[in-house]
Amino acid sequence: MSTSTPSVASKAYLLPPEDLHSTLSSIELLSAMWSGTDELQLTTTDEQTIRRIAEYLQLELETLGDQRSVGLKDSIADEVVLGLKIRVDAAAHAAHAEQAPQQAVWIKVAFRLRKTNATDARVSMWTSAKDAPSWLDRARVDEVNEMLAKYRETTHTDEHHDTVGSILNAIEEVSELLALDTSAESVAPPQSTALQPTCSAPLDASSPPPLVLRTWYYLPSLSTKSKRADIVSLALSSTPPLTGFLLAGKPGLIVLEHPLTCALTTATANLASFWSTIKTTSWSDIPASHKKISEKLIQPDVQHAFTGFQDITDLPEVESGADRGRKTDLSKLVVWLDNRGVQGKWCLERVLGVGGWET
Repeated sequence: MSTSTPSVASKAYLLPPEDLHSTLSSIELLSAMWSGTDELQLTTTDEQTIRRIAEYLQLELETLGDQRSVGLKDSIADEVVLGLKIRVDAAAHAAHAEQAPQQAVWIKVAFRLRKTNATDARVSMWTSAKDAPSWLDRARVDEVNEMLAKYRETTHTDEHHDTVGSILNAIEEVSELLALDTSAESVAPPQSTALQPTCSAPLDASSPPPLVLRTWYYLPSLSTKSKRADIVSLALSSTPPLTGFLLAGKPGLIVLEHPLTCALTTATANLASFWSTIKTTSWSDIPASHKKISEKLIQPDVQHAFTGFQDITDLPEVESGADRGRKTDLSKLVVWLDNRGVQGKWCLERVLGVGGWET
C-alpha cells in the first residue's frame, strides 16, 4: 500500500501504512487500558477518524486510487486526541476514603496522522490549565507540561521507540509528582507526636485479626505462571506478610491486604515498595507498556478477609471466572468473595467496571 499526493484540499501527506498500523495499535492499547467508567475522553470526530484509519488499512491493494479509497483517505483527520484520566489518589493516605476524595487530572495524548514538519513529534502530550482541577495551580500545570514536553522531544528521534511505554512512563512521572501535592493536603495532622515509622511485630494467634488496608488492582493482562508465582512469593515474604489473592486473565485482578499494625501511610508506602520490587525484578524483562497497574479501589480500616496470599486462577470454586469475556463468568468469583465477607459484586463493579451477574 502506498500513499499518494496531497488532495485538492491541500491536506498534508498521510503517514505510511506501517506507521498508521503502529499508531492505531497504540491508540487501541491505551483505550483498552483506560476502559473504565469515565476514564477515556474521545470526541465523535476522533472516534470516526479511528474507524476510518482501520477501514483504510483494510483496503485491498487493487482498490487503491479509486474514488472510494481516495475519499476515505482524504476524510482522515490530521490527528487523534485521547483524553486519559490520571488518578491522583490521596485517599490511600487518609484514615477514611471520604476524608480525601480521589483526585484526577486529564492528560491529552495527540497522535499525528499526517506529515506536517519533519521535526514534529508523532505523539504529543499536555494538560490544559483551562480544564485543570481547582487544586492544580497554573505553576504546577506548567511543571507537568514541561515533564510531558520532554517526552515529546524524544519521540521523533528513535524509529524503534516504544510509544505506549513512553506514554505510560510520562504519566507515571506526573502521577508521582501530583501525589505529593494531594497527599500533603489530604493527610490530617497527627493526633500525637509519637510516630510509628515501621510496622510492629505480627500478632500472636490469640490476638484478634488486625484491621487491614485492602487495595484492589487491575492489570490489562496477567498470565505467565512464573511471574504470578513471584507475586505470591513476595507477598508471603513481605514484612509484615501480605494477604489476598491474584486471578490471571485479561484483565488480571490482584487484591492485597496490609495489616494495620502501623500507620496507614506506612502501609501505603509498603504496598508501593512491593510493586516497585515486582517491576524491577520479576518484570524487568517486560516492556513498560505491559507494566501498567491500575489501583482501582482502596478500602482502609476494613476487617481482615483472606488467609495468606494465593493464586486462585485454577481453583475449582472460581475457575470459570478466569475467562472474563462475559459478565456471567464472574458469578463464581462473586460467591467466593461473598463467602469471605467481601461484597463481591459491589467491589468488582468498581474494579472491573462491570456488573449484572447471575449469581
